[in-house]
Amino acid sequence: MSNRDQELRQFARRFDQVVFVAGTKSSNGRLLHQVCQEVNPQTHFVSQAGQLAAACFRPSQTVGICGATSTPRWLLEQVRDELARF
Repeated sequence: MSNRDQELRQFARRFDQVVFVAGTKSSNGRLLHQVCQEVNPQTHFVSQAGQLAAACFRPSQTVGICGATSTPRWLLEQVRDELARF
């Protein structure tokens, strides 16, 4: 297991839910999403903020946002901003 996998597992354990952001064609993104999901079954894969469903999240829950190495920061910030509206 790589250091990235270990860090990701620790990250995913800290939250009620995780939103993993990556491109749909990113094989690295799919692999890292699976790592999160193994630790936290409440992990959602999205490639854009508009894919988030408010019904999946409750205000009292903690939600972690992470992504593949190639996921641009601006996209992670868009997802964060969309979650803040729920």
